[in-house]
Amino acid sequence: MDEFKVIDASHLKAHQDACRHSLPAEERTLGKTKGGRNTKLNACVNGAGKALELTLAPGNRHEILFALEVLGDVSGKVVLADRGYDSDKLRESIFEAGGFPMIPPKSNRINPVFYLSEIGRGRRVVENFFCRIKRHRRVATRYERLTETFISFISLAAIADWVRF
Repeated sequence: MDEFKVIDASHLKAHQDACRHSLPAEERTLGKTKGGRNTKLNACVNGAGKALELTLAPGNRHEILFALEVLGDVSGKVVLADRGYDSDKLRESIFEAGGFPMIPPKSNRINPVFYLSEIGRGRRVVENFFCRIKRHRRVATRYERLTETFISFISLAAIADWVRF
């Protein structure tokens, strides 16, 4: 299971009290969407679903912008992700770093890419990770005004998940 790195992102809705602060929302990783203010948690897990890297971003930013930051060192690893990460630039970056991207192509892709759906099914581990840490109320809904405080609670939930699961 150490040969895989799986990435994805999940939205975390912000409580109205978390939005009240003198700092601008962008500095506190709060984005404004149709559903209100939210934060996006970008996660990289290993093949067993244990968290390796976690970052926060405003909820209205696309997750591919933070993919390389979350992935870290991919040499000798197979990188699994969903269609949202289908980008030639990201694939090239992973190849140059010594990894192998296993990302399903979008339906409108002109140049076909190699993808095995049997291996791609392993992406479920990151979705399962999000479900496990969102059992904690403070992670599922953001009540904290500052990013540092909120990422601390997320890290505690990830550590508890690492120990328990």
